[in-house]
Amino acid sequence: MKYLTKLLLIFCFVEAGAQTERNYIFSSNVGYSYDYEDISENITSGFFQTVDREIRDFDFSLSVGRKFGSDFYYGLGFGLNFWKEAWNPDLNKPDQNYVHGWASVHKDYVYSPLAYLQYVANLVERAQVTLTLISRYDFEKSTEETTFFEPWTLVGGGHAFITRTSGKESTRQYFNTGLVPGFRVNLSKTFGLNIAFGSVVYRIKTAESKLSDLDFKKAREFNMRFHPENWRVGFHFTF
Repeated sequence: MKYLTKLLLIFCFVEAGAQTERNYIFSSNVGYSYDYEDISENITSGFFQTVDREIRDFDFSLSVGRKFGSDFYYGLGFGLNFWKEAWNPDLNKPDQNYVHGWASVHKDYVYSPLAYLQYVANLVERAQVTLTLISRYDFEKSTEETTFFEPWTLVGGGHAFITRTSGKESTRQYFNTGLVPGFRVNLSKTFGLNIAFGSVVYRIKTAESKLSDLDFKKAREFNMRFHPENWRVGFHFTF
């Protein structure tokens, strides 16, 4: 009976330790960049307006993973990306100093299911470096709208402007695979922050609804993006 009691106590301690072991992780990352280019000093006299460009890029992802071994996680997730490029975004009507005026807005919406394998190496007790191999499939929808302001001479003198608007829409699909280096800080036993320092990605275009005259994207691309605007921050929760 004494030995049986000891075995039961040992089993209870082992079971309690197994229950507190955290084998799953929930992670998120988000990034946003904004760029505005003012080219007002490059005035072309007599025919065209100046050109200003505004770019907004928002990226968000969620994933759930499971630990295996002591240093690896694997899991599934999805990502969302919204990219907008606007030429002359503040132009609502032509300036009378120009003969012609135009404005254009290009938007990309991307939804991406993904799978990943992540290696985690401890630096200190509460900090780790990570290297993540990600495979992702992108479903992309693009819209583009351009407005032209054209001069018109009125009967009896004077001038007016005619507004013409044209638009187009297309869809594309890509397969992506690449590496994402990162850093992780554990603020508590179950919660912490993530930083992803850009990526190295190989991308293949697999489908496209139509190829416009202005679309010169390659069918295969290799990209390295480590600028601060490509960094992503987020949090993780282990359970």
